Amino acid sequence: MSEIYREFVLRGPSVWKALVAFVKANAKAACDARKPLRVIVTSSERKRSAEQNARLWKAVYEQIEQQSWVNGRQYDKDTWHEYLAEKFLPKKEVEMPDGTMRLRRKSTTELTISEFGEYMQAVEAYAASELGVVFYDQG
Repeated sequence: MSEIYREFVLRGPSVWKALVAFVKANAKAACDARKPLRVIVTSSERKRSAEQNARLWKAVYEQIEQQSWVNGRQYDKDTWHEYLAEKFLPKKEVEMPDGTMRLRRKSTTELTISEFGEYMQAVEAYAASELGVVFYDQG
């Protein structure tokens, strides 16, 4: 039996039914294969995944780096990351050791899965509409 992974966000009765049906359909086979299903209930959302981060750098930033020209110049992925993170990620005021206050952007490592997805959508939309980037399927 291959590894099973399925996530359900319980927003309504149809999802609850799907969860119950999934467990009914897979629990016995998983136990028989000595790979019992794990059920975790939480109200918090997981942090962004390594797969999401890899896609951002490979499929998104790499395309931006290769296709974008600004004032006759191209920039590397790290520069685009800093620029776009500053442009699209939320900022919060933090106190420095000397007592001064400073605005700091949220790091992509702090984003939840859905926040990271929204960030990638904003980056891709900006790159397509403002920079003329065409995103190619990486699959």
